[in-house]
Amino acid sequence: MFGPLSRLLSNLSVKLKLAAGFAMVLSLTLAITLFGWTALGDAIESSKRLSSIARLSELNKDLRAERITFRVLADDESKGQVLKALNDMQHMLELMLPQFDDPVELKLLNDEQQLVHTYQRDFDTLQKAVTLRMTHFQALEVQEQQVLDTIDAIEKQLLLLQDMEHNQTARSKALRLLENLGRQIDNVSQQRQVPAYMSNPTSAFANVGKQAMTAAESALGQLGTALAQLQLTDTSALQASGSALSRYGQALDQYRNAAIAVENVQNDLETLGKQMREVGQRLTDHQLSVQEQEANTAQAALSSVSALALLVGILAAWIITLQITTPLRHTLELAARIAQGDLSGDSEVTRRDEMGQLQRSMHRMTLSLRELIGGIGHSTSQLSDAVQTLSAVAAQTHGGVSSQKEETDQVATAMNQMAATVQEVARNAEQASAAACDADHQAQLGDQVVAEAVAQIEQLADQVNRSIQAMGKLAQESERIGSILDVIKSVSEQTNLLALNAAIEAARAGEAGRGFAVVADEVRGLAQRTQQSTEEIEELIANLHNGTAQVVELLDSSRNLTQDSVALSRKAGAALAQIAHSVSNIQGMNQQIATASEEQSAVAEEINRNVINVRDVAEETASASTQITRSSVELQKLGNQLTTMVGRFGI
Repeated sequence: MFGPLSRLLSNLSVKLKLAAGFAMVLSLTLAITLFGWTALGDAIESSKRLSSIARLSELNKDLRAERITFRVLADDESKGQVLKALNDMQHMLELMLPQFDDPVELKLLNDEQQLVHTYQRDFDTLQKAVTLRMTHFQALEVQEQQVLDTIDAIEKQLLLLQDMEHNQTARSKALRLLENLGRQIDNVSQQRQVPAYMSNPTSAFANVGKQAMTAAESALGQLGTALAQLQLTDTSALQASGSALSRYGQALDQYRNAAIAVENVQNDLETLGKQMREVGQRLTDHQLSVQEQEANTAQAALSSVSALALLVGILAAWIITLQITTPLRHTLELAARIAQGDLSGDSEVTRRDEMGQLQRSMHRMTLSLRELIGGIGHSTSQLSDAVQTLSAVAAQTHGGVSSQKEETDQVATAMNQMAATVQEVARNAEQASAAACDADHQAQLGDQVVAEAVAQIEQLADQVNRSIQAMGKLAQESERIGSILDVIKSVSEQTNLLALNAAIEAARAGEAGRGFAVVADEVRGLAQRTQQSTEEIEELIANLHNGTAQVVELLDSSRNLTQDSVALSRKAGAALAQIAHSVSNIQGMNQQIATASEEQSAVAEEINRNVINVRDVAEETASASTQITRSSVELQKLGNQLTTMVGRFGI
């Protein structure tokens, strides 16, 4: 599953990989923030709706209180407050309708509007009923005053009676009955106000003043009997009192019926108010349920997105770390093998990022070193063969020179036999000339081999310099990676600081910011893990620096050795040139010997001098042969040393 993704990432630069990783983390962080803002916005909208519902309930309570006040007092102020509360409720419902989109809540709001309309209609009915009740109340007060006026008239008549002994008792009884009548009228006046404040005003209004009116009528009848005993001639006041009391009873019945009608409308309004409160409570309950459901959904969404962000962040960090550390580890292993002299490793590099470029550079350096060390080894082998050949030629030359010296001594001691042995001397001279030619040829061949060795060693020095330049470039690339890692570390620290600030702000937000605080903590942990991965990469790059330094030191040592090899090879070339010159002298002397042999018979003394010269030349040749032998030994040691050094590299 990760194969195509790994191949795709391996071809991206480290900058793009890190940018993609941080972009993914920041995108998920932005998604979490958007989820949080959305959930917070939903919570705020729900709180606004609950506030509107609560305001509607408060208006309903105010409406009930003002309605009850208007029922009792029937004043314009309470009436205006009721109408204002109804208008406010209607306006509030119109404002609330666009805020709700749930079908259940919209139905409840429509029901509330219908109840408000019905309440307004019934309140109009209540106003009419209250107006009618007040009309009957005023009429009742007028009739009550008429009854009281007749009672006052009767009382005046009783007080104007002469104080006769037989009338005193009857008059006192009449006054008591008259006082009782007035008291019953006062009872009726007091009772007509009380039912409005009772728990069941309808039943109370139905019975208001009945007992007092019965008692008043009984007191009026007894008063008539008492006045008859006093033999009053003027009974108009008593008749007027009876008529006024009858009209007062009728007015009381009308008032009672009007008050009952008011209470019936009041009960209807109370029922409507209760229904409105129930609708408001149902709206509140439903909105709380919706709010709780939205909160649960938001929590689940935030938890899911946070878990996804954490998983993707960890996966991205793991993949990016693998994409960086794996090629770095392989490069470190390759550098360690090169530092140990193992150049046999060969691997195919398919990556096209900075790590792939680094691996390809290391691979090219390995191939160059392998080719260079192989060329040095081959040249060293050729040099060893040439040295062995040169040693053999030098030994042969030394033997020939020694033989020539002995023969020259024999010639010196046998000058008298020179003529007889001139042919043999000529033959020996020819052999010496051939040996000198061979020695000259071998010396030229040795000089050529040394020149080739010098060229190969100089090429080795050039390759070592190129390797040092490649390692320097590698060190520069490592430093670039280190600077990129510094940027990553800075971004991680800034992300950590931002997450900490977000957590502080979430803590200030209280309960509403708790979910955001959890997300901020997760982002902060992710930033810390990214910083830890960056520190691990820095440690790997430090190891790469150390390995590169070791390789550079080894290459510097190889360069010094190649320079020493060039110097020694040049010395060997100079020695071979001297050998060639000496061999050329030998060849010339041999020619002189041949000439002297031909002229030996004619000029013996000249031959003697030539023999002495030949002996001197032979001694020089022996000395040169000894020097050639020593140079061959040194050159062979140098070849062995080069072979040992090349052997340290496995190709």
